[in-house]
Amino acid sequence: LTPEVETQKHRSESATLYIDYPTGVYDVRREFHNNHSELEKLDSLMRPLTKGNLASISDISICGYASPDGTYKDNEILASNRARCFKEYMCATYMPGHNLYKVSSIPEDWDGLVELLKQHPMKHGDEVLTLISRTGIFEGREKQLMDMYGGNVYRELLQDYFPQLRRIRVTVGYEARAFNIEEAASLIYTHPRLLSLQEMYRVAAFYRPGTEQYREVYEIAAYHFPDDALANINAASAVIMAGDPISARQYLDKVADDPRAWNDFGVLAYLEGDRKKAEEWFRKALGIEPEKARKNLKKMKNKE
Repeated sequence: LTPEVETQKHRSESATLYIDYPTGVYDVRREFHNNHSELEKLDSLMRPLTKGNLASISDISICGYASPDGTYKDNEILASNRARCFKEYMCATYMPGHNLYKVSSIPEDWDGLVELLKQHPMKHGDEVLTLISRTGIFEGREKQLMDMYGGNVYRELLQDYFPQLRRIRVTVGYEARAFNIEEAASLIYTHPRLLSLQEMYRVAAFYRPGTEQYREVYEIAAYHFPDDALANINAASAVIMAGDPISARQYLDKVADDPRAWNDFGVLAYLEGDRKKAEEWFRKALGIEPEKARKNLKKMKNKE
């Protein structure tokens, strides 16, 4: 299936960084503790956007988060200062234009704690969630948590949950330029997120259907456009050609309600040995892709 031409390739990408600081310091120190590996995440995001004239950055949002332990005022100062200093770090390291940046902070990330508790439940976690939902931040919420079960719950939160809330979230908006086929063939393996679906499929046209390289390009496309129905349908077709019905099923299950997938569902059912189901899919597809569906029905009949 052929995608529509993406005339303006607006993109937005984010990175979450867990930066360590010396006591009383807000400046970012790359070589302090684990900061080097954390900042590598940001390097990976920013490098292709600032080198080689591949894209133009439109905006950068920085949000500093603090955990709920301590006073609200102290956490407010902490989160705000760390976000502000992180902006200065980014200005000095990547992009000097101060007008690009929007800086904000969350003094006590209770919403983040709620999400963590849902994803990684703890003993008495439901009681913690109930307390958070019923008691305001300034109504003794933290004190009640500290008193719960003799302080055991709060100690577990301090050790296992609060450290994950202390972070910097960076979101970069940008527009990638258009690329010719030679550039796209190089970028598909280095910076595929800069390409449009159409640019990726031009690269796929270099390879014979059914080959590993052909399959690879279509799967890269589906990975980088996971919510695009066309990308998933095309990836399913590519892996079917490569003889992999299991992967095809995973792609097609994401687009089960899209009529453009019906022919592929028929081919998949045939490969799985369900000729009756395959015929049902092909007959449904007659009203969408009649030429393909008729060919598939004819091939089935010829093999009976």
